[in-house]
Amino acid sequence: MAEVKRIYGRTEFPGKVTAEALVAPKYLQGFTNVSPWQGFTTERNHPLYRIPYTDKVLVFYSPRGSGGFLAYGFGRKPAAFVHTKSSPLTVGCMLQAHVPSMTDFEEDPLPYIESGDTVFVNADEGYIEITKKEK
Repeated sequence: MAEVKRIYGRTEFPGKVTAEALVAPKYLQGFTNVSPWQGFTTERNHPLYRIPYTDKVLVFYSPRGSGGFLAYGFGRKPAAFVHTKSSPLTVGCMLQAHVPSMTDFEEDPLPYIESGDTVFVNADEGYIEITKKEK
């Protein structure tokens, strides 16, 4: 039986979605370093360079610099956002793109979630559930 962990947090934009996690091991700059039309980061030295985020739960610490992912509303976008530190620009993106989003967790989810895990984001009730991928 797969291991499942539930972590409660604060909802930024409501909704429910289950999708594969894509974890950014470094901060993301979403305003100038993503291509919302192609669905990946364009920052050459970032570990997620050219890795598609479309229809995945994008897991990250917080935006870097002035990046707020505002362009997501216009193209290919993640299924949900899970991040540890909020930013007014990131919230603006969720509102514009209608992407479920959660932050301010009771326990930091980043050490636990790996790319490829399945994450159920229940931003309506304020929690995420992580199902570990099969090894």
